[in-house]
Amino acid sequence: MTIAIVTDTACNITPAMAEEMGVYILPIEIMIDDQNYKDGYDITTEEFYEKMVTAKSIPTTSQPLPGAALELYQRLGEEYDEILSIHLGSNVSGAVQTLELIGKEVETAKVTTYDTKLVSLPAGYLVKEAKRMVDEGRTMAEIISQLDILREQSIAYASVHTLDFLVESGRFPAVVGTVAKLAKIKPIITIKAQDEKGVGVSEKVRTSKRANNRLIELVKEYTDKLDYPFQLDIAHGNAPEMVAELKEAVEEAFPEHPIETHVLTSVIGAHSGPDIVGIFIAPDLNN
Repeated sequence: MTIAIVTDTACNITPAMAEEMGVYILPIEIMIDDQNYKDGYDITTEEFYEKMVTAKSIPTTSQPLPGAALELYQRLGEEYDEILSIHLGSNVSGAVQTLELIGKEVETAKVTTYDTKLVSLPAGYLVKEAKRMVDEGRTMAEIISQLDILREQSIAYASVHTLDFLVESGRFPAVVGTVAKLAKIKPIITIKAQDEKGVGVSEKVRTSKRANNRLIELVKEYTDKLDYPFQLDIAHGNAPEMVAELKEAVEEAFPEHPIETHVLTSVIGAHSGPDIVGIFIAPDLNN
């Protein structure tokens, strides 16, 4: 049985990455000043962050277009027996539910939608592991079972330095956000599947340096409890200086771990803002 993997750009996978991996992608729609863009196709991540600086209003996002999803599923159904469609969590978007309904209309292949209950790097990690298992010849049932385990073992901590975007997206209450901005508070957010909202504000610190230090502390507290090898990645919106400082601190705290740096895709940046840095933790299946 042949299996195709489909995902979306909210899983922090760009069209170029998808092509290299051998997976298929449904772009999230982004609106900037009344102009619609297909994330990764009509606008690159770099162009998005440039436009964000001059935009009159905070960008908004919407689900992949149903017509585009149906067209992709039908086209893949001509080549593959099954389709595994992996997407950002239902706790932050209705995309999974919509795509599940669309998948039922496809007669040429069985479409299975998978709710990551995550966003960004943690969700993208599941996509990459699913493709690895497909290449190993694993069955759909085996892949889903393993993804369920990996989903629970994936977590990310991030510090947000500009609150306007979180407030606009509804992830941070407006009144609290105003107070936080006045007090120059940097919220620490946690991304994990066990969180009802997918993304939760767990702590608040006052300076960028304290934010980085607290991120390291949280990662240490989490990884000290693990009894299996783990990988660490760091990511940022459009904050090269902040991420460079964080990477240096992570490498000092975890010298035995190679650290990769990722830029958050446009759809994530639209909700988090450009001034965000974070650390992602997941099982390292290569060890």
